[in-house]
Amino acid sequence: MRRCPRAVKTVGVRRARRRSVLAASLVVALGLATACGGSSASGEGGGDPAQTGADGKPLPGLKEFGLTEEELASDVEEVEALIASCMTEAGFEYIPADVQTVDRAQDALRVDPGYTEGEYKKRWGFGVTTRFDNVVKEIELGPQNLRIIESLSATDKAAYERTLYGEDPDMTFAFAFDEEDFSSTGGCTRKAVEQVFTKAQLSASYVNPKDVLVEEDPRVVEANANWVECMQDAGYEGYLDQDEIIGEFEERLEALTEGEDPATLTGAKAARLRKMQAEEIAISLTDHRCQIKHQRPAINAVEVELFGRDLP
Repeated sequence: MRRCPRAVKTVGVRRARRRSVLAASLVVALGLATACGGSSASGEGGGDPAQTGADGKPLPGLKEFGLTEEELASDVEEVEALIASCMTEAGFEYIPADVQTVDRAQDALRVDPGYTEGEYKKRWGFGVTTRFDNVVKEIELGPQNLRIIESLSATDKAAYERTLYGEDPDMTFAFAFDEEDFSSTGGCTRKAVEQVFTKAQLSASYVNPKDVLVEEDPRVVEANANWVECMQDAGYEGYLDQDEIIGEFEERLEALTEGEDPATLTGAKAARLRKMQAEEIAISLTDHRCQIKHQRPAINAVEVELFGRDLP
């Protein structure tokens, strides 16, 4: 099943690894009449000595897992080479994706050619219940590996993907790397990341030190609380961030399909899916409006202050 495309990387798009920071900050903000005080954390490791915070300490790198551009390129190349070696040992051919290909696959989580962000949401919402292709995976595999897979029998195709990804065929390296959450990876992908990333980075509770710096800023804490109130005013109670909304639709879809291909549903199940899709689009449009009104201006301001520019 295709994971939803991400329209904006810095607002409400991370999974549990961000929620530990975001949820805690919202609890504080919602319990106060005004946002006051402030603290900042400085990331350890992966920093760029050319960038320092107000305290003079190196800031974390601006890429995934607090990596610098150079560290990211090195890690991606090493992971892909290890995946290829593992696949060869298992009797399969796999051609490593280069850094640019992995980057393009990650970009596909947030943008869809030919659509603005608003247009995408009007058509597909978060992309959870509304579309079931996997562009990210196709880009990451590339035409060379897609040809290899297509040349295999149905049984060997299944074995190939199981060897490459483990139990979840959608948990590709590019997707997990973008999410900064390797906890669901398997197969050769898991074996590779275990050799490249630290124990802390492999933990499902990992939080990027860059995200901590941004989200613990009082302005962002207040903006996140305002997002919650904006959603509540629109009739959407009980959500602390976008991840919770996405997770709810994923769970509802899994409960509805019970392992079936959503595209093959008929009768009452098909009708329930259509209703669910309409609900997803509606709440995604509200989320989009509340993000633009409250979260994005605050986050961009903090990023410019910390890093000299707003981050992609």
